[in-house]
Amino acid sequence: MNKAPSKKVVRIGTRMRLDLRQRLAGFCAASGLTESAVISSGVEQYLVGTSDLALLLRRLDRFDRALARMHRDEQLFMQAFGVFVRLWFAHTPPVAEENKAEARAMAETRYMRFVEHVSEQFAGGRRFLDDLPKEVISDDGELDAILAKANRAEKDLG
Repeated sequence: MNKAPSKKVVRIGTRMRLDLRQRLAGFCAASGLTESAVISSGVEQYLVGTSDLALLLRRLDRFDRALARMHRDEQLFMQAFGVFVRLWFAHTPPVAEENKAEARAMAETRYMRFVEHVSEQFAGGRRFLDDLPKEVISDDGELDAILAKANRAEKDLG
């Protein structure tokens, strides 16, 4: 019979705090594992970087990046909404008192069509962000330049 090659093991002597040694002994007794197996596994995880802490830190990093993307998206939506409101105020004439009831009814009808359209777009997986360039706006200076350009275009229209 051929024996499977065994891994070479060496004896290591080390010191550890008494409370840690007691916790190790209690864990090993409860789990049925040898102290050697637990220590070897712990050292391996530490050296490979697959410990729970490393996994947790990687997940937190992914969360941080996702949160940064959400913050960027929120900033873009706020900017778009601000530009829309500014243009709306600039181009919406005041309504005479005798026409206000009709204007409210028309506004409600147009609003309901808008809600339906947004619902259809959203249900179909379309997002406003999909219409924007894929490049990342890196800083407030670029946002200010975009706003200044929009303001100039607004003045040229009005």
